[in-house]
Amino acid sequence: MNTVMKKQSIWAVGLCAFFMGFSQMNAQETKETEEDDSKVTKVQKHTIMEKFAPDISLTVEERQQKRIDRVAEIRFRKSVLDTLDISERRRQKLLSDLITNPFSDRLNKTMAEVKFEDEDLVSKNPDN
Repeated sequence: MNTVMKKQSIWAVGLCAFFMGFSQMNAQETKETEEDDSKVTKVQKHTIMEKFAPDISLTVEERQQKRIDRVAEIRFRKSVLDTLDISERRRQKLLSDLITNPFSDRLNKTMAEVKFEDEDLVSKNPDN
């Protein structure tokens, strides 16, 4: 009786390990989903603001353009953060700020420092 239980528990552990390994392999194959420029951005067709103040609300095309601009700005900031020479922990905090609160003080301070350094490099090298 003991050997049967041991064999069953070994099979159960082996089966669990197989499924865990399979799920890890499957997780590595999935890509990060980033919005593609070819995709059409979705915005609401009608907003509550249009109902009460239609003269100051933006049209669908204007809101769509603002959203595209915002996504482009986020991608630009992410590429800048990826190239900075900072600790990984600070980079992760800044990336989470970029997603949750794109106008946080920590993120704005970092981007201002980067822009200031770029302006210094441009003013020192007027040949470019």
